[in-house]
Amino acid sequence: MRTNKYLVVSMAMSLAVTIGVGFSSCKKDEPTPVIVENPLDAEVYYIAGKVISENNALEGVKVSASSVEATTAADGTFQLEMKSKDDCIVTFEKSGYVTVTAEVGFPADAKKQSIVLLSQELETKNPPVTISSDVEQTVIEVKRKMIELTFPAGAVKSATDITVTAYKEGAKKTQAGTVRASLSTVNCEPDGQSFEKPIELRMKNPTGKGVYFADVKHYVEKNGVWSETGAADYNGNGYYVTSIDGFSNHSFGVPCSSQKGTSKTENLKSIVIDNLGKMDSQEQSIDVTSHLGWKIDGTTSDLLKKQLAGLSDSDITALSGAVELTLASLVGGAPSVGEMTLKRDARISGDMKTTVSIVERTTTTVFSFPVVFGGQTVALTIPVVKYDGVDLVITTEKGASHGTHSGGSVE
Repeated sequence: MRTNKYLVVSMAMSLAVTIGVGFSSCKKDEPTPVIVENPLDAEVYYIAGKVISENNALEGVKVSASSVEATTAADGTFQLEMKSKDDCIVTFEKSGYVTVTAEVGFPADAKKQSIVLLSQELETKNPPVTISSDVEQTVIEVKRKMIELTFPAGAVKSATDITVTAYKEGAKKTQAGTVRASLSTVNCEPDGQSFEKPIELRMKNPTGKGVYFADVKHYVEKNGVWSETGAADYNGNGYYVTSIDGFSNHSFGVPCSSQKGTSKTENLKSIVIDNLGKMDSQEQSIDVTSHLGWKIDGTTSDLLKKQLAGLSDSDITALSGAVELTLASLVGGAPSVGEMTLKRDARISGDMKTTVSIVERTTTTVFSFPVVFGGQTVALTIPVVKYDGVDLVITTEKGASHGTHSGGSVE
């Protein structure tokens, strides 16, 4: 009996080993998916956009932010890869052009691979003008002919070359409250040049005879910070006037209240990379095409006519141009909407399906400026739609070969 008992146990153990070997052999025969790292899984964020000058794409502009640099391509486009979504300052610079900075902020809930878009216009510096020490001279900024400077005799100790160039500021991070909107901004060089006597700085009223901006102030930029120096008085002869004792970037600014309105998202398209059932990895290039720029929600002239009934057509036209130029100092570039395409590379592991949805973000902000019309101060309200950027919403699905890790996920 004892012999039979041992025999049964021995046979059971042999059977278990045989079955185990069989199962092991089956597992070895099952295909194993190739696992790769997908660049779209990286936690990076992008600042991208386009730089133009005189309505043409500008190549060779150095664009930098937080030690990250890029150079604009032949079509004026650029892209910066950022390691975090912290607010930052973007600098645009090219020899012979006025250097401009813009503020960038990612949404607090920005997903990895999110893109913030910027459009910027650069101005070539005007030719130098020589200021004499013994005669009074008036210099008119030649591009827009809105800014004039009068140098009294003795303002400089000896003949001095200067340049005065009107330019468009970079975009500001939109926030609720009152901000400085620039009616005109000028770069005056040599930067830091001081004068022996005060220089009169004047700006022509850009709005026509029947209306003008109220509460205009003079601002000076030093080390990237704009500071108010005092009022720029409207003299009744069509000029805002102030005085300066040195050169820097100068702005005639008007208080502008901003009220952030609706934020919208739109799924522009979805790209499906289906690699289910295939054990090899797969690579695919993705075109991320979205809108770039901003527009006024409505026709500027129509909005102004409704709020300033009785203003002449010529003054409406002039005021429309001034309002759009002033808004450009807040949202960057001229009011226009184009498209921009960015390339992204995807690598998908074996037996996996990935869907990339391109979601565009827009924000409507209502800006308000004070103007004097008919002896009364009126607050003009202008709604602006800005194309902020895009999010990449990535959904993955794993096949059965991934075992207990199979299934779907959204990032």
